[in-house]
Amino acid sequence: MKKLILLSAILVSFTFTYAQNIDKLKKRELRELANTQKEQLLVKNNKIDDQANIIDDQANTILNSSARISELIQIKTQLENFKLSSLDSINKLNTSIIPGLKNEIIKLTDSINNIYNLLSSDTSQASFSINQNSYGFLNNLYLGNDRIENQTFRLVPAGVLARNKLIDHGGYSYDSDADFITRFIPMTELKIGIEEKKNTFLSQGTSLKNFKKIIKDNFKWILGVELYNLYPEIFPTFSFLKGKLLTITNENVSKDFLFSVKEKSSVESLNDQLGQKGVYFSLTDDNEIEYLLELIVINNEVYLRINSRNSGSHNNSLEKIGMKWSVTHSYNSKVVKYWTDDSYGRERSETRDMNSGYDDFEVDYYKNRAEYYLQCDQFYISPWLVPSTYESSVKITPDMFLFKLEEI
Repeated sequence: MKKLILLSAILVSFTFTYAQNIDKLKKRELRELANTQKEQLLVKNNKIDDQANIIDDQANTILNSSARISELIQIKTQLENFKLSSLDSINKLNTSIIPGLKNEIIKLTDSINNIYNLLSSDTSQASFSINQNSYGFLNNLYLGNDRIENQTFRLVPAGVLARNKLIDHGGYSYDSDADFITRFIPMTELKIGIEEKKNTFLSQGTSLKNFKKIIKDNFKWILGVELYNLYPEIFPTFSFLKGKLLTITNENVSKDFLFSVKEKSSVESLNDQLGQKGVYFSLTDDNEIEYLLELIVINNEVYLRINSRNSGSHNNSLEKIGMKWSVTHSYNSKVVKYWTDDSYGRERSETRDMNSGYDDFEVDYYKNRAEYYLQCDQFYISPWLVPSTYESSVKITPDMFLFKLEEI
């Protein structure tokens, strides 16, 4: 509006200035002057229009920006309200709902474990019944309904024999064996902690943090009935030739024995063994050392009995027949650090295990090329009793392992 008023003033002034000379000008000059004035007016009008458009655009931009700012303020308010509501919900979850859910989860977990243990027990027992044709060989052999010729079997763990110590009333016993009762524990009533044989590269550098966690992670739990299915390779195969030669193979290592089946069925031996006849696998190695593997009957099932550690009078144990695993209740894995001595170029190493006083391999800038390995020299198992209504979960050190023979 101000620009229009200014333009009018300019025009009035211009008109007054040139009015005095109009009479002196010729018609031609007047026409030229009029055209020039028209052109100048058009240019000025266009400029005014451009400025007006710019002003309108800026006004629209300001209006849009104001609307957007209002919208953002509204969104911010909504977010703040949502934040307050969320904090209130989180407080309710932390103070009441989550603790209650944790308790329910614990109860459900216990119930699931109990059901799973029952199902595992039923499944395992059904498995032995279903596979009676393969697992029933020892029963038939014991009863005289079958014999060993040219067959190959794999040892399948069926359970353990462990001694249950009687209640100690403080008295002195001259016979230590009288203080124990031997008990058969099937694989369905066991859970097994295992450590696998390993030599695994971990990392390279100047230090290694929390190596004890790495060792613990190599230890895991499985159900007893899963041991054979998950790790069949740790159990040896028995290959018989004409019932006279036996080759025991485990982890690609084989050993040959002369083989025969021995029996003790005299009245005296029957009395000593509560009516069971003594049946033994007799194995004789190249040094003419004999090993006796006894067949034992429990609940109308025949098992091959092998001592856990002590060879006993029958001169048999897991190790003697080529087993490459041991029973333990401690961590046997270790972390080893290897590096080269920069001064002399010698290979050096440092070993740490769960008994080490430190949790880390400290930073050593002179050993920046050190390599760290997780190592376990063999397969280890740690048998524990599955908890029940009458028994707690405790570790078990078996005196003997009982096996079935599965023909392959």
